[in-house]
Amino acid sequence: MTVGTDGERQWRLVRAILTVSGPLGSACALFGLLALAGYFGHVEALYRPLANGPATHPLTALCVLLLGLGIREESRGTPSGIWLARIFTLLVLGAVTCRLAEAALGIDLTSWITPFHGEVLREQQLGRENRMGVNSAVMLLSIAFTLGLHVLKAPSLSQLTASVAIAIPAVSFTGYAYGLQHFYGQMSLLTATAGLGLACATLAMTADHGGFRSMLSPYIGGKVARMQALAGYLIPTALGYILVRSAISGAGGDQSLFGVFVVTICWFIILMISVSAFFLERVDFARRQAEIKLAKAARTDALTGLPNRRQFFEVAQREVERTRRNGGQLWLVMVDLDHFKHVNDTAGHAMGDHVLVAVSALLSQSVRKVDLVARIGGEEFAVLVTDTHQDGCLRVAESLRQNIELLSVPGWTDLQGPMTASLGCARLGETETFEEAMHAADEALYRAKKAGRNQVA
Repeated sequence: MTVGTDGERQWRLVRAILTVSGPLGSACALFGLLALAGYFGHVEALYRPLANGPATHPLTALCVLLLGLGIREESRGTPSGIWLARIFTLLVLGAVTCRLAEAALGIDLTSWITPFHGEVLREQQLGRENRMGVNSAVMLLSIAFTLGLHVLKAPSLSQLTASVAIAIPAVSFTGYAYGLQHFYGQMSLLTATAGLGLACATLAMTADHGGFRSMLSPYIGGKVARMQALAGYLIPTALGYILVRSAISGAGGDQSLFGVFVVTICWFIILMISVSAFFLERVDFARRQAEIKLAKAARTDALTGLPNRRQFFEVAQREVERTRRNGGQLWLVMVDLDHFKHVNDTAGHAMGDHVLVAVSALLSQSVRKVDLVARIGGEEFAVLVTDTHQDGCLRVAESLRQNIELLSVPGWTDLQGPMTASLGCARLGETETFEEAMHAADEALYRAKKAGRNQVA
């Protein structure tokens, strides 16, 4: 991946597809040029690839040439290239609009803009099919609109019209594959090939936007979408071919075969939905787990694993409200390790962290499950003692002090002597806020420090 101009990462497939549009447009322009060269040199195979099949009309070939050059110029992104793309798009829109109006009104509007018009008339007099069909005109109109919308910086609409443009030659290819003439009508195989190439080239220009970009994603969603898009086209096409071939050959059991086709397509759709649901659930499960971890990390002290200041305040506020509703007493005990800076200065911060982890584990083991121990910051801890009286809180605080003094931390207490702590206790009354109780506990802790440390106030 590389970082694009918009600051987002550009995926490899997106980059690859974006680079394809220009060369693909040039290749399609070459198709149009070869068809025109066929008229110029009287080489019928260049504009009528299948003997006695539809021909690529000269006006169609000219439009293909202009659109291919327009796509190439637009993909270059230069000011002159963009202006050329606009001119070519307008020329094609004008020509195709004339052809559609001609078909609707039944009057001649395109003979004066059709190159090699005399050759076209000669072929028509010989009974050979040679005209720009309505399906070809609609396809070229869709491609021209797609290119124009891209020039006008409307990639989402451009992507939508490109999808419509792709569908028309795809239907023609299906007709050629199935042997169904009414599927491709007056669209020659050369026109269908060039049209599909042009439509794909214009779609490729929008590879960094919308749904197409999502399908090119390197993540599981994009991989599943690509797999399903490919399977969703190939499998029904193959089944349809078998059905049509059987019907054409007059084989028995056609109605039964049609039923098998319908059931198979239905189950195929269900299977694709199930596969999508499976992978989407995997992705969503991973997302939910990540959210849980992030939420826990935001509420947990990274070093000790204890609740942090934020979580402690949230729980304490709920306990205050519960105590006021149900009665009883709620006590706050502030714990501060004595001379902790000496640990860091003497043995380093790694030993200081080791001491904090050991003290955290000790505090958690020394209180009831209904009580809460949190690391407020640095070497300071807080304990929320619920549903007890003053003597009970003092017993808890004294027990914590003694346990800290008896704590063994290899590499420190065996060399420097025991750790000690000063503790301050305060009751959360019926009218005071939790912040006021915490301030009172801090003042009690300060008195314990002033009185000589290693004691409860």
